[in-house]
Formats: sequence, C-alpha cells, structure tokens
Amino acid sequence: RRPYVFAYLSRYGFKPAQLKDRRVIFFPLHFEPESSLLALSPELNNSIEIVSWISKAAPADTVIVVKEHPDCFGVRSRRYYDNFRKMANVMLAHPETTSWEWIDRSSLTATITGTAGFEAVYFKKPVLSFGKYQVINRLPTVRYANTYETVKAGLDDLLNLERDDERFERCRKALHRAL
Repeated sequence: RRPYVFAYLSRYGFKPAQLKDRRVIFFPLHFEPESSLLALSPELNNSIEIVSWISKAAPADTVIVVKEHPDCFGVRSRRYYDNFRKMANVMLAHPETTSWEWIDRSSLTATITGTAGFEAVYFKKPVLSFGKYQVINRLPTVRYANTYETVKAGLDDLLNLERDDERFERCRKALHRAL
C-alpha cells in the first residue's frame, strides 16, 4: 500500500508555492498509534476531529494543509485522506515537501505532539497545541486547545499576532535554553 498512498498524495497534494496567495495553517499527521501521542494527549488524539474544528474555526481566507508522516505511507487508507479532501478549506501536502517548508510558509502550526510545534517556535511561528502535556504550552506564542471554543479563541488570538512581535524571539530563546 505504500506506493499507492504515495501516488495518491502526489496526485492530490499541494506544494507551498501553489498556495502563495493563501494564509496557511499547517497540521502534520502523527505516527499512529504511538506511545507519545497517547501519553501527551490522552484526551484528544483524533486528527480528523481536530482538523474539522480548525477548518470550521479558521477565517475564510485560510487553508489547512495536512501532511502525512513519512513513516505512515500505507498505514492509513485512501478513505482516511478522502475525509480531509471533503472539507472545503483543507488540502493535503505533497509527499515530497518537508515539514520545514510548510512551517516556514504557514501562518500557524497546529499539532498534537511531535517536533513540529518545537520547530514552529524556532521558526518564530505561533502554535495551536492539542497535546495537554507538551512543554511548549507554557510559551506565550502557543495556545493549548481541547474544544472547538478553545480552537476558535486560539486561532483568533494567534493569527492576529504581528510577525515582528518580540514574544516570538523570547519564546525561541527560552525553548533553546530549556533544551
């Protein structure tokens, strides 16, 4: 199934340059099942539900880009990806693009666990975190969300931060010192 899923995502996936006129929220899929996903977010680990909340709460000029974890090609079914494609403002990422390309291109990164949230802090991007026990949740450019209402409030707050806000650099330095 790996080659089939890779071909499917290649056919329907987008590259950052194709969305240059759109505001992007990046959501990387997680390796599932994984112990860190269940440990850091035991209450909320359903990616389709999370992306649905973001899709409904996002401003009209915003798209959500969902990127598959490279080790999961062939694990999830075509129907799983079709669920994302049915959402009007959700797009799949082309499998030959990297998370760093999407984080750099995005206005915000949304994640449950994993390195994407940490990388977004280093890229000086806001993070909407669904992992209750992630250490980055304490940073002022990160909002923890666990309901539709907290997703909406988090998006409203984080998408309105100015790119030159000094909190981004403070968060980057604080994370670097902590690591």
